[in-house]
Amino acid sequence: MKFQETHARTIAKVITWRVALTTSHLINAWIVTGNWITGLQIAALATIINSVLFWAHERVWNQAQWRRHHLEYTFIDGHPRTISKIVTWRIAVSISNFVIPWIITGSWQSGLAFLTVATVVNMIIYWTHERVWNRVSWGKNIISESDTQH
Repeated sequence: MKFQETHARTIAKVITWRVALTTSHLINAWIVTGNWITGLQIAALATIINSVLFWAHERVWNQAQWRRHHLEYTFIDGHPRTISKIVTWRIAVSISNFVIPWIITGSWQSGLAFLTVATVVNMIIYWTHERVWNRVSWGKNIISESDTQH
């Protein structure tokens, strides 16, 4: 059996992730710089860049079947898979979480501070986001091996 998520599900996850992360970016930037306008600038640029990164990350993980389990008419991802997705996402997005604030503020110290705050806060948000979406069966398909050979 192969477990697949539809493109529509991936896009829906990107949208809900962006809402959570845009809010987080605003708050993280305010914590680091004390300026809401800087937070808006960082959040706006990150919305574009990180949405593309998140979509690509989801599609790559969709190909990996590791720690996906059959559950009646759907499937769920195991906790080790979610943890692995957190780690690979953190690697992918850490550069963005440093470079974007650095470009906006002109300060590598602000970029580093933003990266530090975002790493802690966003890992918690990512875990929650993945576990909530894990409960939603919409957009999950189970493909039998015989279906893939035709």
